[in-house]
Amino acid sequence: MLIRLLLLVMMLAVSGCATTPAKSPAWSEAMPAEDYFLMVYQQDDANSSRQSLDDYLNWVQRFYQGCAFYPNGWNAITAELLQRLPESEVAAAVQDKMAGLGLLIGSEWAKNNQTRSINTRHVSIWGNALLKSLAQGETLLLLDKVSADVDDLLGKRISADVITEDRFYAEEDIFKNIN
Repeated sequence: MLIRLLLLVMMLAVSGCATTPAKSPAWSEAMPAEDYFLMVYQQDDANSSRQSLDDYLNWVQRFYQGCAFYPNGWNAITAELLQRLPESEVAAAVQDKMAGLGLLIGSEWAKNNQTRSINTRHVSIWGNALLKSLAQGETLLLLDKVSADVDDLLGKRISADVITEDRFYAEEDIFKNIN
């Protein structure tokens, strides 16, 4: 799934070079290409009829850079994971998976509340679980579980309320490992 997504992104990036307008000055270099999100927006008629492109792209930026109700942002969570991972091979795999998940999650989370399948609660739960996975040495395994959740939410195979705080780590399990 991740490899197919990366190949799609690479093909779109190469084919879009000649026809893509210049990147807006407000778009951060620390974020994925704006063109990817433009493509997602244009392909979702249900969302684009309710949300302007500028509003959508603004929410994408908030996803990556953080905002008042999601202060860390995807870039900060990724940086913290990478900083705390000792093995460079594991860190490289985590970085690749976080990049792919960021595209999927961010492009969906940024949509209008009535049309999106991924909400702020989901992102918060996944972010917290990822940080907890470091102590367990299970970051790559957890990323696979988050990826499955994302695929299932986007494919409408699970409902939004299935993603809960104790989905990955029960609170008592965390305390057992600390003591």
